[in-house]
Amino acid sequence: MRKSRILSFLFGLIPGAGQMYLGYMKRGVSLMSVFWLIVCLAGFLNLGFLLFLLPVIWFYAFFDTLNLRSTHYEFLPNDEFLFHMDTVLGNQLVEFFRRRHLLSGILLIVLGVYILLHSFVLPVLLYTFNLNIYPLFDNLPTLLVAFVIIFLGIRLIKNSVPPKALEDDYQPYTPSEDEDPSAQA
Repeated sequence: MRKSRILSFLFGLIPGAGQMYLGYMKRGVSLMSVFWLIVCLAGFLNLGFLLFLLPVIWFYAFFDTLNLRSTHYEFLPNDEFLFHMDTVLGNQLVEFFRRRHLLSGILLIVLGVYILLHSFVLPVLLYTFNLNIYPLFDNLPTLLVAFVIIFLGIRLIKNSVPPKALEDDYQPYTPSEDEDPSAQA
């Protein structure tokens, strides 16, 4: 059954809602989640540079709604998550981060240092000559998140390069009971 053009247009103005209205729940939920996650991260962590993604996501969701509405029912695509989250979850997600410890760690450290500088160090320098320290407490949650991100990045980097013995499944030689350990030398 064809959905209303007017309602498709109106729901298409909200990222993900148009897809949901047309019966694409996975696609709609993932678009809406990504859109609002970026809004929350940009607001809560003072990461304003993420806001450039919002118009891109909005336009994609809007035109995707219009395309889904106008596509003939024989050619409609399957309802899938954005970024194929249904196949990434589980062991594949763990394996992805296991293989990319170093890159993930470096990215987390860079993000954490940026948050730390933007939210704490620069305000401290600006308020050094002023006794008003209330704005520093306003950024305390961001400061804690920055330290957690830096800590996770350092842990990922430390775990990224396994020792050669672990990499090759090396088993150290242990003499059996029949062999004389002094004869090895």
